[in-house]
Formats: sequence, C-alpha cells, structure tokens
Amino acid sequence: METWHFYEELGDRPRSELSTSMQGLAAICDLRQEVSSGGFDVYFRYWGGDTAPVALEALSTTLGDEWATVLRDAMSLFGGAYPTRQEERESMLEELDIDDALDDLDRRFLKAEASLNADALLSALLDR
Repeated sequence: METWHFYEELGDRPRSELSTSMQGLAAICDLRQEVSSGGFDVYFRYWGGDTAPVALEALSTTLGDEWATVLRDAMSLFGGAYPTRQEERESMLEELDIDDALDDLDRRFLKAEASLNADALLSALLDR
C-alpha cells in the first residue's frame, strides 16, 4: 500500500485502533505532512505535534537516526517534558524566542527528506 493512501484512508479514525507500528507510521506521516506544509512551528502549534512522541519512537527504526535527531532536537526546544497538549505548545511557542531555531530545524528536516525516498521506505513497511 502506498504511504499517503494509507494516511488518507486513516482520516479521523482513532489511532488507538491501529497496531503500535501503524500508529508510529501514522505519526511519521503527521510529522512529514505538517512540517512540509508549514515547518515545525505549524507542526507544534496544531494537532500534528500531538503525535510527536509516537513519531520519535518510530523514526530511528523506520527512517533513521538523522530523522529522529531532528525531531528530538525540535521537541527539546520546549525544555523539560514535551508538552503533549496542543494549547500548551501553542502558548509556549508565543512565549519562547525560538524562531531561528525552528528555521534551522526546518532546513535540517528538508535535508533529511531529500536524503532518501521516505515514501518508498514507509510503503515497504506497509506491505509487510
């Protein structure tokens, strides 16, 4: 199955209905979709960032350590424990002076995205 077809079919279905590995794949799709369309600011500011911990857990084994490091570094901008509530992240984004850091992370993400065919790797996982 093609990655984005899986993601589209998932829609608003509860992620809890998915296996752990499929939850990880969906969270990686959230990351890729949101960061590609508006950067880490958009990812964290809205619902996509809700699944960041799940994406982080899945990234090393699916797309590699470079991807996991970029997301881990982005999540660390919030300080201690990652804020899982969207409203808390949005408020922190307004308070913190991290625009330059987010821009750097966006560039690192795009570099990771260009370094391999993530669609093919994720689609191969879906076919297993």
